[in-house]
Amino acid sequence: MSHEDELLGRGRSELPPRPDRETGEPFPPHGLSFFASSGDDPPEHDPTRETRLSRKPEPPPGYGPILAWHMPSVRGRILNIVIAVAIIMIGLSLVQALRGKNPIEGYAFWQVWVVVIGGSLLMAAPMTVMTYAAGADWFMVRRTRWGRTAHRWVDLYELTRIDARFLGGGFHLDLTDKDGGVSVTFPEVQADRRIWDLIYNGIVHSVANGATIDNMSIGVLNIQHTAALDIRNANNPDPTEPDGS
Repeated sequence: MSHEDELLGRGRSELPPRPDRETGEPFPPHGLSFFASSGDDPPEHDPTRETRLSRKPEPPPGYGPILAWHMPSVRGRILNIVIAVAIIMIGLSLVQALRGKNPIEGYAFWQVWVVVIGGSLLMAAPMTVMTYAAGADWFMVRRTRWGRTAHRWVDLYELTRIDARFLGGGFHLDLTDKDGGVSVTFPEVQADRRIWDLIYNGIVHSVANGATIDNMSIGVLNIQHTAALDIRNANNPDPTEPDGS
């Protein structure tokens, strides 16, 4: 049994403890199903993310302090635009080459640049800033667009439904509690591993407490490698939905 398996309770009758709402201690162990190639580096070592405390969001009303948060910096948003431009230009050049034409001759026409710039802005959405934050027992998504801000959050230890699946070329996660829900992609919540660890600990505790989760989601999240299912099944005989529900 690996150290990570042991921390997550595999083969045991208990889960990692729930962290204290105010102090965040003990901080949860690494969650399973972490697919990101980065996310472990300290925020100050990543120039594409915001670190200024003035940009740090406030926690939801009635909840404890933020323990981890991620927001793209101006440099990060510019980088996204550059990447989008490169993707579109490479795509257009490939189309030209497949037609037997010079891959770059089309860029002599202003109409092509309208497509490149317009498409890049749609892809990168520089005027929309997504911020992800987590505390000991909550996860929040904040969206700022054209100066208007909206927040959605869930209580990680009171989740009623958990859905994780592969859609449109990537993994998506939907978390629902009694008051609402949030929908995110894995890359969004795994940009900072601490956010994922906090979310994952809440997920396994919620599963143990009877949250609805189907077999596909169990597999994507590797819940079968924790003690959550054994605990839940002992208290609630059949809360798992069939695949594809």
